[in-house]
Amino acid sequence: MNDELIAARVDRLPVSRFHKRLLLLVSLPFFFDISDIFTFSYAAPALVKEWGLPISSIALLTSAGFFGMFVGATLGGMLSDKIGRKRALVVYVIAYSTFSLANALAPDIPMLIITRVLTGVGISSATAVVMAYIAELFPAKTRGTWQGWAMVIALCGIPITSWVARLVVPSGPDGWRWIFVWGSLGILFLLFVRHFPESPRWLARQGRTEEADRVLRGIEAEVEKTTGPLPEAVTVNRPVEARAHWTSMFKGQYIGRTLTLWAIWIFQTLGFYGFQAWVPTLLVKHGITIVHSLTYITLINIGAVPGALIAVYLADRVERKFSIAAAAALIAVFGLLYGLSFEPVLIVSFGFLVGMLIQTFAALCYAYTPEQYPTDIRNTGAGFAYGMGRLANVGNSFIVAAIFTNFGYVWVFVYIAGAWLATSAVTLIFGARTTGRRLETINPVHEENLEQRLDAHVLRPGDH
Repeated sequence: MNDELIAARVDRLPVSRFHKRLLLLVSLPFFFDISDIFTFSYAAPALVKEWGLPISSIALLTSAGFFGMFVGATLGGMLSDKIGRKRALVVYVIAYSTFSLANALAPDIPMLIITRVLTGVGISSATAVVMAYIAELFPAKTRGTWQGWAMVIALCGIPITSWVARLVVPSGPDGWRWIFVWGSLGILFLLFVRHFPESPRWLARQGRTEEADRVLRGIEAEVEKTTGPLPEAVTVNRPVEARAHWTSMFKGQYIGRTLTLWAIWIFQTLGFYGFQAWVPTLLVKHGITIVHSLTYITLINIGAVPGALIAVYLADRVERKFSIAAAAALIAVFGLLYGLSFEPVLIVSFGFLVGMLIQTFAALCYAYTPEQYPTDIRNTGAGFAYGMGRLANVGNSFIVAAIFTNFGYVWVFVYIAGAWLATSAVTLIFGARTTGRRLETINPVHEENLEQRLDAHVLRPGDH
């Protein structure tokens, strides 16, 4: 049992009820991850009004959450490569659900800062695991599409959370607290975790080959019940590779990918959260009421699900680096037009296009990132890239606040457009091609193994 054999058995599986059930399960924590990321942006305008907070305090609280996300993505990704995808996801879901609820009970700013940090740790850790899990459990030719569908389900959390916020935040002085209660409901994932298999790729790399084979046999048996006999699996003989240390992401072919992914995640995070996290507060500061601000952002965020559906269509039809670069460039254009618009119809129209394309980009980028590292360090590499973006946003909150204070509303969106243009350029120039390729082909542990391909042979379904 080696990496190629596992990959061949996973990649030959046809679409089945198993994949659809697994998609729903993995999307449940993802749904509440996405929801909780946006909860503070909906609570912030009420905190400005009820607690009399200045923009600088909102920036501090926003930065606290992103610092927690940096810690969670980097350390959480490494932990998941150590203890497994399933066990790590359980730990992280419990963490972010518990601390999201703690946000609702925070009595003052210092405690809210602490709970925002801890919530961020859990959120980003869980997101990194979900990204890697989808890459490892779904066939190479369609894993981008499956990631897109996971985002469609998860992104329903944005408009739903918007409507929840629209109902509860204006309800009274403590209405903002209920939005954090909503964010804690990801704990429901634990009711279904027994149906969540461990990644056989991860098990095999830990030397637990019998367990990996047992998991795969169970998956294959379930798939055969609904699709009939499985097709033949084609594999390539390769030498068994030594396990990769986490430092491998800074060596050989991987250092270039690491730096490229870091740049993509840093720039896109500056643009993404510069828009999503600040739009409600900036609208209020621009003279629009809290109720109207929340209404506008709710209408804008309806574009989230159609955006992910666009990614479903593009993911495995167009090389991901090209579709990612195109989406980022369009976000820059529409984001700038949004900043130059002051009529409600134009605000909502351009905002809708930005919100839609941001989620097209996000679905593609979530699929793209974990594809570029071997199994041993997949979550570590993806987590570091995801975390570096969150770390950059610690300072970004203060940059946005300073630009708004010193130069005004429009220049905030000039800055955001620049970040998205940089994302597009880096992806287009330096991004690797991954679409439709087997993970083990993209990511040999040793560079020389690329030249060690032997003749392919056909593996029958019963030849384990």
